[in-house]
Amino acid sequence: MNSDNIFIGVAWPYVNGDLHVGHLAGYLVPADITARFFRSRGKSVLMVSGSDSHGTPITVEADKKEVSPQKIVDIYHQEHKKLFDLFGLSFDIFTKTTTDNHKKVVQDIFVKLAEKGYIIKKKSQQFYSERKEKFLPDRYVEGECPNCGCKQARGDQCDKCGHLLEPEDLINPKSKLGGEKVILKETEHYYLDLPKFHSFLEKYVKEKGVQWRDWIYKETQGWLEKGLQQRCITRDLEWGIKIPVDRLPTDLQSQDIEGKRIYVWFEAVIGYLSASIEWDQKKWRDFWYNDNSTHYYFMGKDNLAFHSLFWPSQLHGYDKDIHLPDQLVINHFLNVEQKQLSKSRNVIIDSRYVGETYGVDATRFYVTLINPEKSDASFSWEHFVEVKNNILIGTIGNFINRVLKITPDSFDKFKTKIDPEVRKKVNQYLNEAAANIKSSQLRSYVRSVIKLAEYGNQYFSEKKPWSLDKKKAEFKEVITQTILIILAINLAWRPLMPNSFQKLNSILGISIEEWPEKKTVSYLKKILKKVNINNVKPLFEKISPDIIDEERSKLDL
Repeated sequence: MNSDNIFIGVAWPYVNGDLHVGHLAGYLVPADITARFFRSRGKSVLMVSGSDSHGTPITVEADKKEVSPQKIVDIYHQEHKKLFDLFGLSFDIFTKTTTDNHKKVVQDIFVKLAEKGYIIKKKSQQFYSERKEKFLPDRYVEGECPNCGCKQARGDQCDKCGHLLEPEDLINPKSKLGGEKVILKETEHYYLDLPKFHSFLEKYVKEKGVQWRDWIYKETQGWLEKGLQQRCITRDLEWGIKIPVDRLPTDLQSQDIEGKRIYVWFEAVIGYLSASIEWDQKKWRDFWYNDNSTHYYFMGKDNLAFHSLFWPSQLHGYDKDIHLPDQLVINHFLNVEQKQLSKSRNVIIDSRYVGETYGVDATRFYVTLINPEKSDASFSWEHFVEVKNNILIGTIGNFINRVLKITPDSFDKFKTKIDPEVRKKVNQYLNEAAANIKSSQLRSYVRSVIKLAEYGNQYFSEKKPWSLDKKKAEFKEVITQTILIILAINLAWRPLMPNSFQKLNSILGISIEEWPEKKTVSYLKKILKKVNINNVKPLFEKISPDIIDEERSKLDL
């Protein structure tokens, strides 16, 4: 994939509460690293997302606080934007699914799919509360998962195992509002006829799946082998996008439409397209109708089927010429201290708190280092302190400080040649780092940065510049090589730690504008000649190990 246009679709967070570190690790920071990298390569990047504002997660929260769903959306949409500003997440647009633009795009796609025969109308069994005399949305119901036995499975999905459920699958369903048992009652809804996309999806997955993580490809294939079912795309609730029933073919029109809305799973993914259109009414087509484009999508594993199967089907059914997802960057879950993240059980770390208290860049560095790419990972306070103190400061920061503190203010503009071995190592680790970002192996990308610093420390220790005469050529040669390595580190961590990147640029008195695909060392050598070191100070502050027990004590472990 060597496209000039890079589209980055970031999973849309629900606006029903604050975002925890699992959101940072699962999709927010990985997406931002990728966007920043491709911009540094001179690519045209469009990174979009927004607040997932419909559906029962919002109505549940609104009921708890006795306010309207719109009030919940307004509060948390702004809170999320503040968090993204804190962490430097470089969205080109962060919108929400309550905009008129989004509603129009969703309804247009709904109608187009219906006209092409991909949407059917049929009666089905849905949860119904006899006490309240109304149908209950899936998230108002919980019971036992038939797949893993979890007692808190929702009506549509089990959060523990990620298994998608139909209402009739749930064992012993009860209302989360009053605790009473619920029954299944017949109601009429619209369904996406997914079996009609089976042959298309087989071809699509075979073509695109080769670049996905192995577990993503296998799980997607498992869905196809099991056989796709017609999937309900409307629900009995009042908070959501209205069904454009008057625009549907005559045989699909229904009188029983009041109190029904388009299901959030169907409409939220359409936000990737509607956000692009909202971003620019003309330029969005450069990303969606252009063979010179590559589409990345970032999300957690509970969204796998929606992006590897359902979203491609919706797009293909809507317009066969529109661009389909290329690289699916799907992560497993991030736990806390080996326990599953849970707000209700007080096993949670708030993203804003950890960023403001212990450093935004340190947090970005850590959640990327432990990124749950192939299996669930765990945020550990002891490990976090160890990584910041021993790796970020002890290995990387220490190397930078050792070199800069020994470099005289009147250094002679680095006219020495670059050591061939240094050139080789710098190229090696920078190329590794770039390749790892492009293939979404971000844990390996961070390790490439660490290896570059480890090499710098090794070179510095072997050459012992502190023992050399500062007026001699040998001293200047050693310092030249080490400062080149520092420039390479700053280039490599630019997508990962934007604040530290700017701070180090300021200390060095330079500006690194790009990450060239070729002749990177030659580019850095030109930058090196402009270095004017000033106001040297540590980039990071150590954390006292005392905070480990203090932070752990705040959790119900």
